[in-house]
Amino acid sequence: MAVDAGLYLPTLHELICFGGLAIGIALVASLGTLLTGSRATPELRLIVGWGALCLVLTAWAIVTPLSLGIPAIALGAVALLRLRATIRDGAGLWRLGILGIPLLLILLPLRPSQADTWLNLLPNAAYLFDHGMLPADDRPPSYSFLPAAPYNTQFVAFIASLLAGRFAETAMGLFNLALLFAAAALLGRSLMPGGDGETRRSLTWHQAAIGFLLAVPLNPGFIPRSFLAPYGEAPLAVTVLFAAWLGARLQRGMLEGAAPYPGVVALAGVFAALVNIKQSAVGLLLACGVSILTVGLAHPRMPRARWSGAIALSMVPALLLYGAWRWYALSHFAVGELKPLPFAEWHFALLPEILAAIIREMARRATYFLAIGVVLVAALVSARRRPWDDVTVTLGIIAGTVVLFTGFLVFTYVAHFPAEWAVRAHSYFRYMSQVSLITMLGLVIQFRAIAIAWFGRLPDRFRRFASAVSVGLVILLPLIFLPFLRFDLEPPQPDVWKLAKSAEAMLADGDKLALVLPGDSDDIAGSMMRGVMMFTPPRKALTFRMEDSADEDTLRRLAAEGYRRTLIGCVPPGGLAGAPGNTAALLIWQEGVWQAQAVWYYPPDLAARRHWSALLPRQAFCGAAQATGSGN
Repeated sequence: MAVDAGLYLPTLHELICFGGLAIGIALVASLGTLLTGSRATPELRLIVGWGALCLVLTAWAIVTPLSLGIPAIALGAVALLRLRATIRDGAGLWRLGILGIPLLLILLPLRPSQADTWLNLLPNAAYLFDHGMLPADDRPPSYSFLPAAPYNTQFVAFIASLLAGRFAETAMGLFNLALLFAAAALLGRSLMPGGDGETRRSLTWHQAAIGFLLAVPLNPGFIPRSFLAPYGEAPLAVTVLFAAWLGARLQRGMLEGAAPYPGVVALAGVFAALVNIKQSAVGLLLACGVSILTVGLAHPRMPRARWSGAIALSMVPALLLYGAWRWYALSHFAVGELKPLPFAEWHFALLPEILAAIIREMARRATYFLAIGVVLVAALVSARRRPWDDVTVTLGIIAGTVVLFTGFLVFTYVAHFPAEWAVRAHSYFRYMSQVSLITMLGLVIQFRAIAIAWFGRLPDRFRRFASAVSVGLVILLPLIFLPFLRFDLEPPQPDVWKLAKSAEAMLADGDKLALVLPGDSDDIAGSMMRGVMMFTPPRKALTFRMEDSADEDTLRRLAAEGYRRTLIGCVPPGGLAGAPGNTAALLIWQEGVWQAQAVWYYPPDLAARRHWSALLPRQAFCGAAQATGSGN
């Protein structure tokens, strides 16, 4: 079935939401300017300001149930003090911004997609906007599988929604894009001769283009459906990139006798942004923080007490934030989050199978793990040949972070995951993609001198040609890979979206709706159907009941429990309540019987499609049966 061409164009609502996010990003970066001063690069100010925002909003929400709009407005007013200077300094990224326009235009209409988006990320962000506070067991329901998951990225969506005057359901995905551009700027600055990303000079076209290519398409850990969705992989990859880079700069400054505290403040802001992006983020924080501390302590000329104090100070705000959030999650929710297993149930006996699964995953993603291996080897070789120069220090921090974080992941498989997930090393590549950008930084600084020397020997016309090619690739690649970037249009998502919106139009605020989706035992399809109705315009306040079996007994039970409307994702082949088989139907309870109020026919070729959106069960939307009519 051809996809509606209108889905490739942003709606007025999406443009307004993007405007709210853009203003929010400028204000958050202004907070970073207040904390880091005018010497910091614009991209660093964004990360530091985000960390400050998370600290304030988390503290407020934990201490008081008063609206989060109060501290948000106060922070916005403070940020206005440095907004003009922030915009002026940020203008140095104008070339990168122009190069990013094609990708931005493609992603502006990107609709919420992927399982975790519907299960918890979007419901949690909507809760902040709807209620102005964090959820809890004794507060209004959130329809979230993990209401106690961390909220650092949801806070950005909250700010964007306040400024847009409506819930900005696309804000978290677009914020991930902004973070990737921040990473591109840092990598582009690192390409400068002798550069370490510190200079605030404007990026050249070549540096902007290469930085973007390194951060996105050439990054072997980049996967569109996780880095461009509201998932935490992109924010974690970007924040740990800035943390490792800052750690190396801080060590150099300490050795040169510079005052450490500007760098400590910046690193503290980055760590605060990192720690509460998702539950596993604390492992990445500890891996990076311990690596920075250890590399500095190993330096023979480092004043160890002073260095230990500086790194401890930089980690204190993040650790306090993490501790406060842990207290809130444990004291306000009976479940609410993924919890570790009791010690007696740890999977020590499964460790060989877990390691074997990790090795298989490495073999499947050989390019990425080969890049990691090159960086690890480069760190060892550099430590022997050029101990304690800037490249060695940065590579040491990167290598330590990768190794320690890998150990943390093995620990989580043993102590946290169910056995059936642990023996498959569930999502190992996705978790390891969180260190993909520091891997790219390691490759850049290791081979920068060689690349610059080779590039400098080329004739002028070849250098100009190479620069033009890099710029052209940044512009053309988003268009070439459009189907991969618009993963929200994978079948049957457009059909599911249309079904949910058509049914929603027949409902009123306050209605109770039973969603019957055969085979949806994990609530993946149900979370999407609910989310489309509740979190995308026009939003409806509905109460849902979920069922995964479409039969007469289920309908009788729903009627007895007071449900008068039932939406069935796939009517059984023999038909039900007057609705033909292999269709979707909205049933209404009238005069003591269920009757079909509306029927939707799926595309005739739906069941035959081999390509089907991951995790969405085929049975729920007749993907395992042949439709019996044409669409209406």
